[in-house]
Amino acid sequence: MIDLLQMWALVEALGLVCLPLTITVCHNLPDRGWAFSKALGVALLTFCIWLPLMYGRTLLPFSQLFIAVVVLLILACNLLAMRRMHQLIIKVIRFNKFYVITSELVFLGMVFLLGWLRTFNPNIQSYEMFMDEGFIAAIMRSPHFPPNDMWLAGYSINYYYYAHLAVAILAKLLGQSPSIAFNTGISMYFGLTAVNLFGVTSNIVAWARHLRAHKKVRPPMPLEPADQVHPPLLGSIPYGLLTMITGLILGNLAATQQWWQNHGEVVTRQFDWYSPSRVLNNTINEFPAFSFLLSCFHAHVLTLAFTILAIGLAFNLFLEPEGVGLSVFGHGWRLWFTLVMTAIVLGGLFTMNGWDFPTYMALTLVCIGIQHWLAYQKQFRLALLGNICLVSIVLVWLALFLFIPFYVNFNSPSQGFGLVAAQDRSPLGGEFLIYGLFMFIFISLLITSAWRMPLFVQKLSNTSSQVTLLVIFVTLLPVDILMILLVPNSITLVVMGTIAIIAVVLLFYHIEDRSHAFTLLLGGLAFGLVAACEIFFLRDVFADQYPRMNTVFKFYFQAWALLSIASGSGLFFLLEHLWSLKASSPNLRTLLRRGKALWAIILLTLFLAGTVYPIYAPSARLAQVNPQTARSSLISGSSLDGLTYVKYCRPLQFSCTVNITGDYDAIRWLNTHIQDDPVIIEAVGQDYSLYGRISAFTGLPTLMGWQGHEYQWRANQLDQASFDQRLKDVNTIYRSLDSRQVLATMAHYHAQYLYVGALEKAQYPNVNLSRFASFMNIVYNAEGVTIYTPRTH
Repeated sequence: MIDLLQMWALVEALGLVCLPLTITVCHNLPDRGWAFSKALGVALLTFCIWLPLMYGRTLLPFSQLFIAVVVLLILACNLLAMRRMHQLIIKVIRFNKFYVITSELVFLGMVFLLGWLRTFNPNIQSYEMFMDEGFIAAIMRSPHFPPNDMWLAGYSINYYYYAHLAVAILAKLLGQSPSIAFNTGISMYFGLTAVNLFGVTSNIVAWARHLRAHKKVRPPMPLEPADQVHPPLLGSIPYGLLTMITGLILGNLAATQQWWQNHGEVVTRQFDWYSPSRVLNNTINEFPAFSFLLSCFHAHVLTLAFTILAIGLAFNLFLEPEGVGLSVFGHGWRLWFTLVMTAIVLGGLFTMNGWDFPTYMALTLVCIGIQHWLAYQKQFRLALLGNICLVSIVLVWLALFLFIPFYVNFNSPSQGFGLVAAQDRSPLGGEFLIYGLFMFIFISLLITSAWRMPLFVQKLSNTSSQVTLLVIFVTLLPVDILMILLVPNSITLVVMGTIAIIAVVLLFYHIEDRSHAFTLLLGGLAFGLVAACEIFFLRDVFADQYPRMNTVFKFYFQAWALLSIASGSGLFFLLEHLWSLKASSPNLRTLLRRGKALWAIILLTLFLAGTVYPIYAPSARLAQVNPQTARSSLISGSSLDGLTYVKYCRPLQFSCTVNITGDYDAIRWLNTHIQDDPVIIEAVGQDYSLYGRISAFTGLPTLMGWQGHEYQWRANQLDQASFDQRLKDVNTIYRSLDSRQVLATMAHYHAQYLYVGALEKAQYPNVNLSRFASFMNIVYNAEGVTIYTPRTH
């Protein structure tokens, strides 16, 4: 666990170093961005490493020394700023000691929680772990950028690798191997996601509490700008913790349903921890608790912490009281730091996971638009439109411009948009199994938001607004009924779309209470994404068989995060309203009391139902089966090295079909003795198998890895014939009896090493693989593994 401690300490130190920048950028937030300092520091370091390497190409080396130099430059700049801002930093800490301590404990606790769980089964094995490990290893091994593709020699990675790069940078600086960085990295991201979720909701609720405290001041005083006050955060901590739990720990109701169906059986059945992520036919509905338990090192999981950071930055701009045009980012030097860091975070989302960029850029621009409208006293003017356009163009342009080197080297596999067929739409029951808890909380919030009077609005002056609300809601009902009757299988579309529309309407009803409005905006956006998935899908290589699979997959994952924040902060407004409800007669008081109790019971029941997954899934996922007794048990170790299991990987052990124990020392030897990134040849097999293990664990590019995955990434770049030719050439190298043909084929791909291990022998059982010794040099030979290199003349 010392490796995990090092990773935590490095990110913690980076966050502390970047506090001056964080407080400058997040100047409107009650905590001044304290909870986001770590993610912001990681984002800054990654960008400052990546950009020079992409422009420098072969001039700048991706080395531990280069990373250290950049870290020292960041440290120096922030120390200079610390001299000017230390009083403000001390004030933030002094006013909110308990919040600061809680934030640090959340990050520390969640990093080590997942790290501890990973000690039970740290193996990088099965699912798509070879792919993710390969990305980390390839990035760490690449001497220059863009990083090489470990499974397609001669090409750079054509994937959203930027979040993998962040882990690779930290691991390279610490001297951790890729197989350790896989587990320390996913644990670090778990902690970052947790503290960011905690921070967003805490800031939303803290500002809401500040507005309510200000309203009670007599005589009424003008509301001070957000960057000049320090609202107390203590009362918002429970809501922040609740958001973290619902967003990262709880599972969906499909897991609860499974448990309920099986709990009465005499013979205990193994809990199916995987099936709750496959509720809707032919789609994927992963949620964070599932993804982190799986230790899915995929783009959509790694970018989650940064999407939540983007939400926090959007709220920071939303709280700007009077700034219009570029002044929404602040004034003087603060303007440029805020603008650039916001652009780096938003622009980086595409390089981490392209699906996230449109959502969170749109959220930010909507916040800027509404903020401008409020700054113009809700009056539509030409200057208002001009300033909104100016800010939007500058922010979008800068977010794209900063990451031009990525776009130049990236070929999107997208094949356009399609319309969802009626038979492919989701049943409403399935949506409830996925989002049941969130739906209950958010619909309750919509009801109370429509019922209660807006903050800062007098009852008499709000009559017209209430009439407008009533007209809108009454109009929606017949439209919804007509949609259901005319559009086949559209109940989910109608319900989710209606929730989104009502949320937007109520957003403007409560616009003076920016925390309340922002909460409604997040929930409306989430349900809008779900509704959109009932209409459109993004075409990819799976479009013919599973048209909506990836669209639902990626946008439902976003919706979960958005709804966890909307529900956590929404509970503050719900409870506030419920506590304020009074009844005049004893009968009404009794009815009201019972209604509140019933609502609380339903909420508690749904919350407890969500705990089924974190209670039962970890043991089902992480338990290891004893081949002698056929019983599974949790066995904790002290190592987070995901390669160690290879030392014992034989039939009946670790689900291995072939004895590849000899690969362990060979991989260690390659990682120790082979510098830079020469090409190595290894056998090609099926995706999701043990094949591709050498390139995955070493980062050395091989001729052909998992062919199906390469086709997914390069559908618009290479045709199937290109992959087939490489497969044919690999077979030629291993099968051909003509040494000149073997050497010529290797030379064509600049291959310097040829690997012969257990899988190669299994793939070519009737071929004399020891013949390579007659015309190649042996550089490694132990435990059934031989590595050859062509002789030099």
